Amino acid sequence: MSTIRFLKTFLAVAHVGSFAGASERVALTQAAVGLQMRALETELKTVLFERSGRGVVLSVAGRALIAHAEKIIACYDQMRVGLDDEGEIAGTVAVGATASAMGLLSSTVVRIKPLFPRLNVRLVVQESRELVKNVRLGELDAAIVISDSPEEHQGLTWTPLYVEPLTVVASSQIARPDSDFKKLLRENPFLRFDRRMPSGIRIEQTLRKLGLVPQDLLELSSLSTIVDLVRQNVGVTIVPHLRNADWMNDPSLCVIPLPGRSPTRQIGMVEQGKREHITSVIRQHLVSLLAEKGPSSAALNTPQAVGKSHRLRGDVVKT
Repeated sequence: MSTIRFLKTFLAVAHVGSFAGASERVALTQAAVGLQMRALETELKTVLFERSGRGVVLSVAGRALIAHAEKIIACYDQMRVGLDDEGEIAGTVAVGATASAMGLLSSTVVRIKPLFPRLNVRLVVQESRELVKNVRLGELDAAIVISDSPEEHQGLTWTPLYVEPLTVVASSQIARPDSDFKKLLRENPFLRFDRRMPSGIRIEQTLRKLGLVPQDLLELSSLSTIVDLVRQNVGVTIVPHLRNADWMNDPSLCVIPLPGRSPTRQIGMVEQGKREHITSVIRQHLVSLLAEKGPSSAALNTPQAVGKSHRLRGDVVKT
């Protein structure tokens, strides 16, 4: 079914506007994407793209092909579902996760692989909003994402998994668990998480509520890089306490919880629904793995709902 593969690649190129961008979505090299598109043009005996210096632009024939390609692929996928043995956990699904949740997802996939040898799970790392968008588009079957509001998941199956509370993290060279965290934040360089991200916005809101104006040194979008810099005593930070990070037992770090009920971010799983007999198995093993690990020490006093799935109805909200 090479033509089906070529049509899927064509739609990826049409959506992102370049062979390079499409190559990341379909797990091919840029050269392979180009070869497929030339083969598709030869088979259809038409020109689909007008090449330009910055990328590719669809020709009139290319724009007309989009609707036909989507229908053909939908029919093919429906045919495949009909031919599958009822309830069989087999085939390929694409599941994404944020960078901080990929460890949990990959551990789950490794665990279930011996149970379902005919199942192939393609893992994708993306930013949370991009993951939700791609689940809606059907490019991903499911994803572990950071939830900002229930409206984000309208029309999708949503399962809360765990919460990550905001916490102060400093080098053990300058801080102890009983240190005055406000004094630490006032007197040391502050390593800030990207304010363009929902978690960065939540951190900024928390600082304002505490009446703190830190000495900003760097603003980064990588939590792991921020914590590595804290280990080197470059500065202090407030970040979500990652569920899979054992910071409490790291001798180079001092973790100081915020007083009262700390602000949190909710981590959960969204599912597109078409392959739910497979993604639900992955979800169930995710919940089981989390139960075995137990609650993180940072979240022991944080209320959370775990593992109860529900499909949110209503109009689709674009992200």
